[in-house]
Amino acid sequence: MIHAVQEHLPGAVVHGASAGLHLTVTYAPDVPDTDLAAAALTHGVKCHPLSWHRQLPGPPGLVLGYAADPPGTLTEGVRTLGRALRELTRRS
Repeated sequence: MIHAVQEHLPGAVVHGASAGLHLTVTYAPDVPDTDLAAAALTHGVKCHPLSWHRQLPGPPGLVLGYAADPPGTLTEGVRTLGRALRELTRRS
């Protein structure tokens, strides 16, 4: 999943890779994470906006679970996130 994030979400930073069941990913602040999570859901990809879990302000991000899906599905999901982020960035 980390490789997929590097490939399909350029500039995103992975945090918490040793957590075991999920990654947190932050990205440039052009698009609110709630908008990206909503856009992803319209394409069948479920993720949580990182802002839902923050106590203090910070860059937008997502919580991406990986325990329930095989690698190919995860790569396609991250690819979909990348497309959604590019679409939202063009609109802003």
